[in-house]
Amino acid sequence: MYIAIVNIHGLIRSEEIEMGRDADTGGQTRYVIDLVKELASRDNISVDLFTRKIQDKRVSKDYGRDKEPLGEACRIIRLPCGGKKYIRKERLWPYLDEYVDAMIEFFRQEDRVPDIIHGHYADGGYIACEISDYFNTPLVFTGHSLGRIKFDFLESLGLTRERIEDHYAISTRIKQEERVLKKADLVITSTAFERDELYEPYQNRDLEKFSVIPPGMDLKKFFPYYHYEIQDPSITEEQKLAQYRMLNELRRFYSNPDRPIILALCRPEARKNIDVLIDIYGSSKELQTIANLAIVAGIREDINSMEEGEKQVLTDMLLLMDRYDLYGKMAIPKHHSPERDVPELYRLTAMKRGVFVSTASMENFGLTFIEASATGLPFIGTDRGGVQDIRKNCESGILVDIDDHQQVYQAILTLLTDGEQWNELSRRGIERIRLTYNWASHCDTYLHDLHQVLETREGNAKVSPYSKSMARRLSSVSRMLIADIDHTLTGDQESISELGELLEAHREELGFGIATGRHLDAAVEVLAEHGLPVPDVFIASVGTEIYYGKDYIYDKGWSNYIRRRWYPETIRKVLSEFSELELQNYEGSQRQFKISCFVDTQADTDALMQRIKEALDDAKCTYHLVLSHDRFLDVLPYRASKGSAVKYISWKWHIEPKSVITAGDSGNDRDMLSSPMRGIVVGNYEQSLEPLKKSKHVYFSQEPYAAGVIDGLRHYGVFPKK
Repeated sequence: MYIAIVNIHGLIRSEEIEMGRDADTGGQTRYVIDLVKELASRDNISVDLFTRKIQDKRVSKDYGRDKEPLGEACRIIRLPCGGKKYIRKERLWPYLDEYVDAMIEFFRQEDRVPDIIHGHYADGGYIACEISDYFNTPLVFTGHSLGRIKFDFLESLGLTRERIEDHYAISTRIKQEERVLKKADLVITSTAFERDELYEPYQNRDLEKFSVIPPGMDLKKFFPYYHYEIQDPSITEEQKLAQYRMLNELRRFYSNPDRPIILALCRPEARKNIDVLIDIYGSSKELQTIANLAIVAGIREDINSMEEGEKQVLTDMLLLMDRYDLYGKMAIPKHHSPERDVPELYRLTAMKRGVFVSTASMENFGLTFIEASATGLPFIGTDRGGVQDIRKNCESGILVDIDDHQQVYQAILTLLTDGEQWNELSRRGIERIRLTYNWASHCDTYLHDLHQVLETREGNAKVSPYSKSMARRLSSVSRMLIADIDHTLTGDQESISELGELLEAHREELGFGIATGRHLDAAVEVLAEHGLPVPDVFIASVGTEIYYGKDYIYDKGWSNYIRRRWYPETIRKVLSEFSELELQNYEGSQRQFKISCFVDTQADTDALMQRIKEALDDAKCTYHLVLSHDRFLDVLPYRASKGSAVKYISWKWHIEPKSVITAGDSGNDRDMLSSPMRGIVVGNYEQSLEPLKKSKHVYFSQEPYAAGVIDGLRHYGVFPKK
């Protein structure tokens, strides 16, 4: 089984994972890497983890490597999109279709497509959904955190809808989450709470698709604290050095470093409520007397250089530290290695019989709780969210209402002073975490669910869904016919019927596409009316839209390519100043990338076109003008045309340009009839195509309409000659 996993937005590599560096490097980064590594250890499984290629001096060169092996059958694959710089996930949405095209190209070069595509987070889910459409690959989704929940939280902080939308692109995120949920074959959550409550607001939630699979953890790193006391020989020098370094780092802050530690470990986000813990500790002389406080909130060099939200949280921490005069009692280290130092922070706290505390009001899962428990450190956390599952499975901590500060205070005091309860919670965590939260168990269930998905899709797990996909179809043809519809195919029903029969007879080697000024619905209707087979490719609306197959899969990569420097509102304003033009108002005439006008039959079209060009140039617009029959004017993005769309399809699906045969009858077909494609001009052509007779790549048939197309295909040796 070949599994493709998509985790596009975070800084991700096999070792030295930078968890907590920013909002995009949270627990899901560790989750995905550990999942992939465990899958790589299984027989007959290969995995590629797809992420974004980043070449930025601000981050490690590791993130610029094209491929990083994780095992014999496991790799990290880095593909470009959105430039080279590292940008936060909310800014990636406009570039994700670039990534989709890059993945398609990767699979073509590898001559292999995945049996399963698994998207993580909303953006990874979007990419996985697109790939699933193209290759008919079963889709798996893990959301990690959800847009609707984040929106509600941000509104509760007093942020306006406009600000939330501007910074987080939240409506796009929610829309795509709904789409992925509708299409997904399997949705994986870490807890029942996540399934039952967090996904509850989503209208496309289908509980039959959900599988609750608790994640695992690296137990070689998160071993019990007392292994140091029994001098476990498996403890490496690197781990001992990390503990020594963290011990010295904390000692820099403390007047009495031998006291127990109240440890908080999280990213500097408002929803983590770090200020609540400092308030509770700062307000209690008793807690200050018996314990020190350690707040490990991400990694920083200079607070002023951080994003606004993180900067505010860290600034508030420092102000609270000063307000309560917690110097000598509170540690706020700037640097730590999530890979080496975090396990040692838990163990140091456990050795001093301290406690791990999270004051976030709600946790989707709570990776830090199982990490702490695995080392033998009891926890205190919210009674809302995924931590409920951890508490139920392991009984290694105390859950409280975070809004009740007295309750939080009492729980901390209890664990710092009740040695018997501390011992019991510590023991349960060490024992039970290993039974429930291990990657071997997670992957057993995961692979079982994937096999079920494949069997459900096909009724036979040995048959690949790819065999029936649109991508498989386009990869199998050696030639492609792309023809205009009106007056090229239509005009004589007898020849249309003959062409349809010949297309079906040669379907194995010949693909069929249309390129038309009509919008998709109108093109589909006229083809069905004349009994032609469903094309493999629809180039619609004068080359501004591309669709594939019977499911009409929309090529968003093409849309993003032609979008550049397209200013439709400015163009409409310019065109409105010409009395010779009238905007077309019938259904489908105006499209996202097409502005269509009627031209006055009395107009001098040559002079008019020159004036329009000058006006658009003065308005600093880029454009492509298409005039048909001196009566219809289409204004398109400068990159868009039928010919450009044909070349894009040839490039995207690796069909040799000389193996693409185009057919047309009028001036708006001219650019797709040019080299390197081979063209057919039917016998009823417009005189504007007369200059093409000089081209060796264009065949002028004496036969009109579809008969001319058949004649041209026989000329090129696609159909046998009579």
